[in-house]
Amino acid sequence: MQQRWIPWAVPIWAEIAALGRSVVFAWIIGADQLGQAMMLALVVRLTEMASDLGVDRLLLQAPDGNSARFQAELQGVALIRGLVGAAVLAVLAPALAGLFPGGPNTLTYLSLAIVPLFRGLAHLDFRRAERRFRYRLLALVEGGATAAMAVLVAPAALVLGDHRAMVVVLIAHAVSYSALSHIVASRGFRLRFSRTAMLRVWSFGAPLVLNAGLLFLTFYADRLIVARAFDWATLALYGVTLQLALLPAQIVGRAAGSLVLPRLREALRQRNLLAVWQPVVNLHAGLALVVTCGFILLAPILIDVIYGSAFRPDLMLALAIGVAAGFRVLRTPYSQLAVATGRTGDPARANLLRAAALVPAAGFAAAGLPLAAIGAAAALGEAAATLRAVHLAHHSFDQSFSNEVTA
Repeated sequence: MQQRWIPWAVPIWAEIAALGRSVVFAWIIGADQLGQAMMLALVVRLTEMASDLGVDRLLLQAPDGNSARFQAELQGVALIRGLVGAAVLAVLAPALAGLFPGGPNTLTYLSLAIVPLFRGLAHLDFRRAERRFRYRLLALVEGGATAAMAVLVAPAALVLGDHRAMVVVLIAHAVSYSALSHIVASRGFRLRFSRTAMLRVWSFGAPLVLNAGLLFLTFYADRLIVARAFDWATLALYGVTLQLALLPAQIVGRAAGSLVLPRLREALRQRNLLAVWQPVVNLHAGLALVVTCGFILLAPILIDVIYGSAFRPDLMLALAIGVAAGFRVLRTPYSQLAVATGRTGDPARANLLRAAALVPAAGFAAAGLPLAAIGAAAALGEAAATLRAVHLAHHSFDQSFSNEVTA
């Protein structure tokens, strides 16, 4: 119980470091280059999300997740994922350079392939410790990798002076993450490539891959729309606003994976889900309200002070993005409930509605409407996705109620 603060502290540290990274880049390399640096981070994030089979979540959820054999099989799957991600980035590098002219070149995009490769070599022992609610290794690996990245941000920006600094810090994070995961591991690093295990991972993770693709669309694709319709400096403004708004949602989502998911899994095992659920959802509802109101009131001022007046969003953009962030926080426990009950397709079903909001967003951009219109489309999509998630959760509640009555 004494370590339960760590799953909150680690993502908070990671998001603060990411925020600090963009602040340093904004002051040293400027808005135009920051927009291009954000595009590089966006490409890496897309690669990670599109290949996310939920290996770490399966390790937590599976009854045999503590076995050395199954861990080795999952590490084999993780390595394959890293190799595929690296290959995809290498193939797409020329197309990405051509799609966004005036930005990073082919070689820069190609160098990003190092990131998924090293992440695929990570040891999963620190994740296995979370099964026993022990999070110290999580802090050492993820917190340490973030610290290594943070140390290099200013030197990379000063030496390179442009968007290539982002490549350096992303590679540093991936290499540190993999190295630290091996240093803290108590088991030897083993790889097994089992067809049965791969099918099992695919059965568990395929809906999560679909959902991850939808999450990319809901979190990041509107930035691609902005990148095509506006200039790099406008992308930086929109990206900074979104980054600050979604920071709480990212923190809550990552902490929920370590705290809420094991708790719901245990509640299902003990057949008392309904008793555990209400405090969880009440907490997230309160957080959502605080996030929305706080962002609307404080974000324009904070961004002006921290980044400079060139990055300050207008009130309508802050309102739209703040509402969108609040609905995303509110949806977090429903996504964890879906994973805990094995209904891993439910988050994707909900996020389809959020992804659909990209259609009006693209239309607004093509029509030359301001950024606030794109933000409003995001807010409507988040609201619709959250309502859909609430509706889908009734299936889990009905099944849980039936099990509790039977017991």
